[in-house]
Amino acid sequence: YSLPNVEEWPHRPLFVCLNTPVCSNHKVPEYGLGSCPIGVPFKFESDLFVGQCLIRLKGASSDDPEGDEEYFTGRKRIFQSVIQGQFKEKVNVADVLTGHEFARPLKNLPHPWVLKTATNFIGNLTPGANIVVHTNQPHVEVLLSGSSQVIRGDMPGNEPEIACKNLVEDCSVLGGAFKDGNVPVARRKRILSNPTRCKEYSFDCETVYTFEFYQNLFDASSYSLDLGFTKIGCSQVLAGQPIQWLGKMRDGRYLWSFQIWHEKLLKAAASYK
Repeated sequence: YSLPNVEEWPHRPLFVCLNTPVCSNHKVPEYGLGSCPIGVPFKFESDLFVGQCLIRLKGASSDDPEGDEEYFTGRKRIFQSVIQGQFKEKVNVADVLTGHEFARPLKNLPHPWVLKTATNFIGNLTPGANIVVHTNQPHVEVLLSGSSQVIRGDMPGNEPEIACKNLVEDCSVLGGAFKDGNVPVARRKRILSNPTRCKEYSFDCETVYTFEFYQNLFDASSYSLDLGFTKIGCSQVLAGQPIQWLGKMRDGRYLWSFQIWHEKLLKAAASYK
């Protein structure tokens, strides 16, 4: 699979698409292998999950500019991704991961102390994150349940509209410590980012789950990471590889994976073909 000519990208300089190298059998019914929407939910299906995805990127050309403006106004966050749907098999919460992964080594890495500060910073934001930089296949791996800003479970038909401005946490369907439904998000993150404790919980096949993730560090429109004390241009570091919004099992099977390309990546990407 090769990307269409950049002149044809509907959200240029960005292009969101299915991550075909790892998800060739996943389906995005309305968009296939082409450009997925920004700012508007779209349906997808894999062997393990069926549902819909929403990606909002502040500063990007959006398919719902009014909705994006309403969502981002007055907030620090500049990136939102939401998944809603059903698992096709019962899975242990401890086995469901998210993060980023790359097939080639990173290049032009910043000064070691900047890199260390950055990884510590990201690690503090996502407890339990496994960040491996100096390797042939760099990756960031973290438990989906411990890193999501909002998780909720609903009976089919009762799930919220994912394009709404405020998704509300409700993990009562998980039972155990969550059965009364009034567990604060910070406590849920503590419990479900602990590899031992989260083994007590499962995602079933009947519930419609909603996972919301947002952050204010990575700016997709400039493809840069803003750490406050410094800005890192990611296109020079990623060696022509896009970031992803992914969910996968610890055994390597993917629940979903979408790439977020910037045209800044293309020159480097072409040199590796």
